[in-house]
Amino acid sequence: MTSVPDIDDGAGTSARPAPGTDRAPGLDARPEAVPTPHGPGEGDHDRDRDRTTTPYPLPVRLAAALLGLAAVAAMCWSGLNHDVRYVLGGMRASGRGGIPASGTFVHRPLAYRWPLSWLDHLTAGPVAVREASIRLLVIVVAAAVVWWLRQGLARHLPRREANAVAGALGLALLFAPAWDFLQPEWVAVLCAVAGLAAALAPRRTWVAVGLGGVLVALAVLVKYTTAPTALLPLGALLVLDRRRGWLTTAAAAVAAPAGFALAILVQPREWRWFNELSALNPNTPLQNGLHSADVHALITTVGTEALMNPVVALLPAAVVLLARGSASRAARWAWPLLTAAGVAGVLAALVVQGQWFQYHLAALPVLAAALCGLAVARRPDLPLLAGALLLGVAVPLIAGQSWNWRHAHETAAYTLVSAVVVATLLTASLHGRARVQARVRVRARVPGQVPVRAPSPGLLLRSVPALALLLALAIPVWPTTPYSYDTRHSTFTSLERADTRHELTRWLTGVRHRIGADTPVTYLAFGDIGYLLGNPTHCRYPTPDFLQRTRYDRSITSQVSYRENLRCLSDPASRYAVLDTFWFPLGQVAPEAADTIRGRFDCHRPVAALPAYHLVICPRR
Repeated sequence: MTSVPDIDDGAGTSARPAPGTDRAPGLDARPEAVPTPHGPGEGDHDRDRDRTTTPYPLPVRLAAALLGLAAVAAMCWSGLNHDVRYVLGGMRASGRGGIPASGTFVHRPLAYRWPLSWLDHLTAGPVAVREASIRLLVIVVAAAVVWWLRQGLARHLPRREANAVAGALGLALLFAPAWDFLQPEWVAVLCAVAGLAAALAPRRTWVAVGLGGVLVALAVLVKYTTAPTALLPLGALLVLDRRRGWLTTAAAAVAAPAGFALAILVQPREWRWFNELSALNPNTPLQNGLHSADVHALITTVGTEALMNPVVALLPAAVVLLARGSASRAARWAWPLLTAAGVAGVLAALVVQGQWFQYHLAALPVLAAALCGLAVARRPDLPLLAGALLLGVAVPLIAGQSWNWRHAHETAAYTLVSAVVVATLLTASLHGRARVQARVRVRARVPGQVPVRAPSPGLLLRSVPALALLLALAIPVWPTTPYSYDTRHSTFTSLERADTRHELTRWLTGVRHRIGADTPVTYLAFGDIGYLLGNPTHCRYPTPDFLQRTRYDRSITSQVSYRENLRCLSDPASRYAVLDTFWFPLGQVAPEAADTIRGRFDCHRPVAALPAYHLVICPRR
């Protein structure tokens, strides 16, 4: 519960490409691939077919709406992960002590701190209610972004494909693992999707380029290591609309450094924190080079992601299907090469940080979901669906077991995922080169004859692809799904986190009543403790990261922020120290910090203690 994040552990219409040019890979030279607003062509037939397809019966739509409401309720009930609480708790504690979010160090850039602070100020009430409110607000924003993306994609793709891509991508965002949700990497993905939507949907190019560039720049600024995520929408945009793609790239290239300069102007410490952040995460591959242990950690992290998010396991097969369905040789090569470049960028960010947290891969399931959705929309009868159904049913049953059971059967679990990857990949490869067929069969025996369309597929056939992808995408939000299979935080589930939150909140509420809700304190614990306690602090380092990291690396004592953090221990207004003896062991941190704490606070005679969570409340001497 008290692990550190990676902080951690902490005025013109859009240009429409001519047939066969500036086209998404696999669309090739088919005039029907890019429906035009005017003029004849198979694109118009495809669009007409989309409009005339028989809708799902009312009972099916009502059942889907009820399931959607149940999923939203479950996500709101599950609350927020400990890293997001770390950020919110730090800004709340320092904010009550008179320090704004812009001047509070929570191991996150200003472009991330401000939106979360604004979200937090829109909520009120008990912890569970505030977390549910934040979840609901973010769900509404994400749903609006996905709808906007769907509108933009519909101008460049057949409606069925636009719906499939936006729907699968939206579900991957909303059904993000509990550890991913609202992390900077997840927020970067949301900004990237919004940037793509903004660049595609507006008809005025200057509006699209301006909005798209700013949103893509935000995808970089929320953490900086999220820069590869920002490249994903730019790559997609260059494929769909080359002119807007280059213009949006130029706008983002200007907006990103401008945003960084603005952050430094607002809070000059931002530059120093930017330069000192790497000291808090020592021994990364970026600092010491890539070693065999790092390669093993990389493989394990990616393997865990493929197991816990089956769409990642199905990504290779989806790419092969899309490539094999392309008519031109260039398109067949473009699909694997562009996808590999996108995946490589996400993995590069993981390696650079060297913490091997699953949420560092938050962009990967969303990318995989978008491509799987497109592949299913084009060829819904392929065995890709069998892989999704198999993993969608098997993974929740495996992941829901105890840690001991999962650890004992990890070989079988990873073998299952590997077998599905190989089987779907081989099936896709052996399917043969096949041109993507029009979904509407047209017979024109006599010039001017009305086209004869094939009958719409039955309800069952239309439902299976959506059901298969839904099962695969929904695994992360099951209440028994752990944060990882058997690596970092593998005992954390939504159920366990809710129980922990309830138990800690009850104990800390008693502490708050005993010491006074407005009494300033010094936090020597991870940020989620301050989040649940709620007492103010006069320190801009509400979680003493620079002091705590000296247990691993004493060179941190040379940092300016360490000295600034150390001065917080001498705050005359602080009446108590909230100490987590596991996260902040006094015998292991820098002697200077430990001696100051022992001299000012009496932790041998605490006013309250919770041994199960290593917490003690130390009065001032």
